[in-house]
Amino acid sequence: MSTRPLGLESGYNSCVWPALTRADVATLLPHWGMHPAKEPILWHSQRPFSASAIIALQDGQHIFLKRHGRALRSARTVTEEHRFAQHLAAQGLAVCAPLPMEDGTTAKAEGHYVYEAFPLFTEHDAYRGLESWRPYKSTPQAASSGRLLAQLHHASAGYDAPPRHNPPLTSIRHPLLGPSLDDTLLPWAAQQKGLTSLYSLEDVRSDVLPLLEPFHQALRPLLPHDRPLWGHGDWHGANLLWQNEGQDLTAVRIFDFGMCDQTSAAFDLAVAIERSFISWLAPDGSPTVHEEQLRAFLHAYDAQRPRSLVERHLTARWLPLCHVTFALSETAYYGHTLHNQAAAEISWRDYLIGHAEWFHSPTGRTLLSMLEAC
Repeated sequence: MSTRPLGLESGYNSCVWPALTRADVATLLPHWGMHPAKEPILWHSQRPFSASAIIALQDGQHIFLKRHGRALRSARTVTEEHRFAQHLAAQGLAVCAPLPMEDGTTAKAEGHYVYEAFPLFTEHDAYRGLESWRPYKSTPQAASSGRLLAQLHHASAGYDAPPRHNPPLTSIRHPLLGPSLDDTLLPWAAQQKGLTSLYSLEDVRSDVLPLLEPFHQALRPLLPHDRPLWGHGDWHGANLLWQNEGQDLTAVRIFDFGMCDQTSAAFDLAVAIERSFISWLAPDGSPTVHEEQLRAFLHAYDAQRPRSLVERHLTARWLPLCHVTFALSETAYYGHTLHNQAAAEISWRDYLIGHAEWFHSPTGRTLLSMLEAC
């Protein structure tokens, strides 16, 4: 069985959003009360979901400018992400909070795009350029990441914003909360723009639900104890900034809240485990678990924010399900928005279905049992 997910940086994620240009920068920066240097673009990255650049300013400072297609992010949805980051910053957590424009807003809609700007911090972007779905570079770094995620969940506890309004490509749990997936996941899937033109609801019912139902039935009795909490939604090393060097490299700052939503601490932990501790990109197509790193990550998390016994069980039971809504949304995005049927098929077959199948394998079941026993 091949379990090679599309992920955020795989070869099928071609750079579809045009790069930021000098003309873009000259037009945009005045909204932030800034002026570009003569050669403003120091570095740029075209990602599958956005384009970004490091910009040099006339006064010698640098900022990070990011552009989203409005098919993915409206000014409203980007502002929702900003409000959560600003709340965390107000609680003393080190995050990359957005720079306000001169009118006080933080998301600029212009033509077909939405823009946001951030200060450029001095900490290391130690995982830049590395594929997602990879383990940490060392066990101490995994532990450092676990401590910081616990701190985020502490800081998030007082944030009472309602769940987001289903923007695409976010990590959400509410379609998985019903008494059956027929009742909640299928109606939600029907609302994903373009999904049913690629894969019918009957495809979801016949190809996906039988894999998910045993995990959902195991989760259901614990759902009353799964307290809502805003989470990051995409926790891995490339969304953190680091300080020091080598074995002393420590996660100190958080960025990229594009997949955040009101989920729960256990759900957010499950996303973090799924992102970094299973080698989905193994060349032989047989993922293994990076158990030493995972145990260090969870131990460090629990030292900062001790989980109850039920929350530990919830972490294990969310794990085979936490990718489902994002994978369905990603399938629709590649197939409908980008008209890339090959990429949509990989999201559907290898990510959505392949990950679920793996959790039924002996290695997957052993991981779930280990998390239950922790």
